[in-house]
Amino acid sequence: MKSLYREAKIGSIILACFLYTGCEDEYKCERNYLEIDVPNLLKTDGYYRLTFLEGYNQTFTTLRAQTGSKDIYQKLAWAANKEVLLNGIWTNVVNTTSYTNEEGIAYTVLGVWKESVSDTITIYCGYDNECEVHFMDSLYIIVDGTK
Repeated sequence: MKSLYREAKIGSIILACFLYTGCEDEYKCERNYLEIDVPNLLKTDGYYRLTFLEGYNQTFTTLRAQTGSKDIYQKLAWAANKEVLLNGIWTNVVNTTSYTNEEGIAYTVLGVWKESVSDTITIYCGYDNECEVHFMDSLYIIVDGTK
């Protein structure tokens, strides 16, 4: 039986959102940063742990990105090193785009499949601010089976 799950080729995933506007206020750009986390999961030794829900096809969790960009909405790109085959199309297990709110925070969703149990998934996030400075961060999530 052909596998419906594979590792994504990170080299083919572009994590850039280009904004070609000038930077009129350097101070605004100096306040930007990128920190991603998973607010509803416990982090131990640098790894978040997600327990796959028994009886479901998928288990979801919310990912958060904090940018410090409160004056300008930022478009963030997200990617994971895992994909799933859906209707003949390899699809990343994380929603690939989100925008910051007025607090400079963006959210997206990770949806893992049963085939992900025992895998460690790497999540990447990045954006370019209005001064054309690129920010990138990553984290690890271990998918545990049900207990």
